[in-house]
Amino acid sequence: MTILKSTIGGAAALAIGAMAQANELKLAHFASTKYHLHVEMFEPLAKAIAEATGGETTIRIYPGGELGAGPVKQYDRAIDGVADIVYALPGYTAAQFKKTLLVEIPGVIPAGANATVEVWEDIELVQDEFRRVKLLGLWTSGEGSLLMREKRIEKLDDLAGLKIRVPSRNTGRVIESWGATAVSMPITEVYSSMETGVIDGVLVDTSVLSSFKLGEVTNHITKGFTGTNSMFMMVMNRDSWGDLDADTQARLTELTGAAMSDGGRTTMRNAADKAFQNWLAAGGELIELSAEEAARFDAASAGIADSVIAELESDGINAAEWAAALKD
Repeated sequence: MTILKSTIGGAAALAIGAMAQANELKLAHFASTKYHLHVEMFEPLAKAIAEATGGETTIRIYPGGELGAGPVKQYDRAIDGVADIVYALPGYTAAQFKKTLLVEIPGVIPAGANATVEVWEDIELVQDEFRRVKLLGLWTSGEGSLLMREKRIEKLDDLAGLKIRVPSRNTGRVIESWGATAVSMPITEVYSSMETGVIDGVLVDTSVLSSFKLGEVTNHITKGFTGTNSMFMMVMNRDSWGDLDADTQARLTELTGAAMSDGGRTTMRNAADKAFQNWLAAGGELIELSAEEAARFDAASAGIADSVIAELESDGINAAEWAAALKD
């Protein structure tokens, strides 16, 4: 009897262990454990889902590319099930998110509007682009600034011939309208590329001055033009989502979506402000464009949105409806 009880007890323990493992979701991202979203979004989400399910569903976070190096393949890792949940940028797989990424283009979101809130008010119009995954979060950074290694950008003509890193094709269109050469590369490669002069600068929000240490290789920052927005997402493998029971799906839905996304936007903007102020205090130079030069930048990029919308419409993508909804 003792042996039988021991065997049954051992089998039960293994079964319970297997169930626990099955309910442990893997969340992958490419930044460090000090990254603002790791601290203010990913860890709180893991804690909240464990509390909401009484520990039956947990999230284990894999930072720093532990499940695969670099940010470019993050979306594929969700599709392939390498991770259950990933943090990624739609711009790195722009062909999958042509309509969604209209948000990046200057002027698509009205000046002063909360872009993340605008996106979620009409999220159903882009759900088709997320059909291969379960969309948990979608948000925008602060507007991009020009972070430059050596060249001071005081007027539009100063960009002629320079190589500027961009996170997506749409941002590249903006840079090229300004007369520079767009260079696509993941954010994890920008530091070394700026340090060695492979690129002259980057169009990005200022949070990266700290989170990816670009403050060490940035001497001048230019602001004043209507900037681009970078988009960020949290998506889940569809099979992993389907394996959750209905109650757990409901609880995860409550913890993600519009509210979590706006929290991500706030976190990124706060991080950008803090990093920028620290960079200024350390001796960085801010260049504010004159009203005349700012208008030249904006005029140069003004036609991009209409051009991209027309291209997408010709490809059968209902981009005009999405763009119109974002302006409401």
